[in-house]
Amino acid sequence: MSGIYNLRLMISALTVIAMLTSSMMVALSQNVDMGSCILVAQELSPCLSFIKGSDGGFLGENPPPSCCSGVTKLAADAKTKNDKVDLCECIKKSLSMIGAYDPNRIPSIPEGCGIPVQIPPIDNSTDCSEVEGFEFGSGMSNEVGNCHHQ
Repeated sequence: MSGIYNLRLMISALTVIAMLTSSMMVALSQNVDMGSCILVAQELSPCLSFIKGSDGGFLGENPPPSCCSGVTKLAADAKTKNDKVDLCECIKKSLSMIGAYDPNRIPSIPEGCGIPVQIPPIDNSTDCSEVEGFEFGSGMSNEVGNCHHQ
């Protein structure tokens, strides 16, 4: 049993490394701040098992608390349209490098976390330049982006 756990832990660590590496490449190729993309990847890395739908016994119906805190922080930091476009681009490109995942699980993260934010499914066809703002919850003034599919 511990061998399976260690294998899952190794796969998760390698996936996070791939996501961080891809974030650096995205930043360099798209004039997006590399530090920002690395932070995005770090904040969202706890969400990977949920997004990938690869539970292996440790994926529940809701994302883990560490995923929820990362999404909350990123949503609060996405204040301008450019912030939202950059965030969307970092997520889009990072996810394209991690292998198969279910883009339809992305919008369920805020709901599962109890965060009043709308996040679209993000995949290779997402047009991040068409970001629209949504109120980030009751009483909060920050907005978060919604990326549209082409």
